[in-house]
Amino acid sequence: RPRFRPFRPEVARGAASRLARGRRASARGLVGGGSVVVLPGSGAMATKAKRKHDAEATVTGKEILATIVKKMKIVGEGGPAAEAITSSTTVRCRKCPLRWAGACSRSGAIGDIREHLLRDHKFVLRKKLPLKKHFCTSSGFEGARQWGHLVTVRGQLLAYVIGYQPSMSRTHAFVSMFTLRPSDSKALGPLSVSVSPAEQSDNSGLRCAKFSWSEVPHANSDLEQVVGLFPVQFFSSRLAEGKPHERAVEITIQSELS
Repeated sequence: RPRFRPFRPEVARGAASRLARGRRASARGLVGGGSVVVLPGSGAMATKAKRKHDAEATVTGKEILATIVKKMKIVGEGGPAAEAITSSTTVRCRKCPLRWAGACSRSGAIGDIREHLLRDHKFVLRKKLPLKKHFCTSSGFEGARQWGHLVTVRGQLLAYVIGYQPSMSRTHAFVSMFTLRPSDSKALGPLSVSVSPAEQSDNSGLRCAKFSWSEVPHANSDLEQVVGLFPVQFFSSRLAEGKPHERAVEITIQSELS
């Protein structure tokens, strides 16, 4: 015959108490710093991912710094980046700086002088100042001639133009320099220009003409008063180069601070 044990409340309470203590111990093990089961390789993967993240952050910072330094260097040397940065600034002018020479018929203010020189007067962007640069023509001097360039010198935009305007003078050509803003003139410092025939001749008696500006005028200045004039005979024939139909003059522009 089956035997039945009598119900004992203290035994039931003991079993319930042991079950509750077991559950609390399990919770402490997972949350409070007890023994936790770690999957193989999970710690190594986390460390590797952290190192990769730190490396990417470091490389990105170096690249940003290198890019900034590179752009600063290019601006100082007058490279393409400098031209792009300078072009983002619009400079107004009371009148065209070439109007005094009869090279521009436009009256009134100029909304963007840089764009006006590039578009209407066909100025060309250059990376450095001319050094024994030849400016040539094969059309003679029956009409006006003009060569205009824009160049960035130590972060300042400089415009220079070599021209001949028979309505102003039939015996002399001119060289003119100016900045677009007055602040650029002060920062640029003294400049000098040397003009000489492309080919020297003992019989011509023409050697060299030199002009200097302690402070280059800006576009709103009275440029006619500070222009450099040189004899048109400085445009010599290029016989030695096998181009007798062309005449050229040699120009060098130097910064006194370089």
